[in-house]
Amino acid sequence: MSERKRTAQQSNPTLEIVTSSVEETQAFGERLGHALRAGDVIALHGELGSGKTTLIQGIARGLGRDSETIKSPTFVLMREYPGATPIVHIDGYRLEGAPSAAWLDVDFIFAPHKVTLIEWADRFEGLMPEERLEVRLEHVSTNRRRLQVVAIGARARDIITQLQTEQTHETPGP
Repeated sequence: MSERKRTAQQSNPTLEIVTSSVEETQAFGERLGHALRAGDVIALHGELGSGKTTLIQGIARGLGRDSETIKSPTFVLMREYPGATPIVHIDGYRLEGAPSAAWLDVDFIFAPHKVTLIEWADRFEGLMPEERLEVRLEHVSTNRRRLQVVAIGARARDIITQLQTEQTHETPGP
């Protein structure tokens, strides 16, 4: 990676959170979903079992969907969930990289009237829009996950700022 690209990545606003359960991961996803609007793209990275689909279930709930209906499209590659703002949910696990992903209808996937959520986003390198949120999930322990959300572009920076503001204004429970 070039030094210039590394510096640019380092300057992108980042939000890091550690969750301790499926419910906490979904709750963060729901907060993120509330912040999203048509045209937003979320690129998810993480090993198997790191919580990508769990996070997407929360995002879908934040966008007004029943999270119980959100299933990983590993074997069908893509699912679209209708609604006021349609959701495109892609799982690139079975793809062998960007050449395999290139045959997909990129105009459909990244349509400005939809929210696009991509698991295994590394398989889409070079195809991703310049404006997006990159979410890296990793295991900390059996139930704990570290989520690092990185803003790529102005709209993504706005989302990070909104999430940070909400986090700052949350009041501790009893």
